[in-house]
Amino acid sequence: MQLALPSLGTGLLALLIGFLIVFIIYLLVIGFVLWLAGEIVVGRRVTFGEALGIAAVGTFLVGGILALLPNIIGILLGLLIFLLLVKHYFKTGWLGAVGVGIMAIVVGVVLSFLLGTLALAAIFGLPSIPGF
Repeated sequence: MQLALPSLGTGLLALLIGFLIVFIIYLLVIGFVLWLAGEIVVGRRVTFGEALGIAAVGTFLVGGILALLPNIIGILLGLLIFLLLVKHYFKTGWLGAVGVGIMAIVVGVVLSFLLGTLALAAIFGLPSIPGF
């Protein structure tokens, strides 16, 4: 029995391009959620670039920490790194960073609900109003 290995040509290239597209969409969505949470909590003009910076740097740092310490210590250290990033980029205190984190969760849940509702409406068809 011969093992079929994935080719290093178009298959791998397509996988990498697909990963890059999904990663960019992920950064944009997480950046938007962090930006909106920062606007709500911090109160000053938080830029979208700052939120994207937190999303990008935080993804790699927290992912690296969780790869090295896949236990409760890694999770707590990842949370601390996220709060430090929010505190630094948004120029706020610890309480503001915790508030941004909590608000980001709330905004993310609401955004997921709205996008899920729109997806279901698109799948099953939007209701039509007679006469329009």
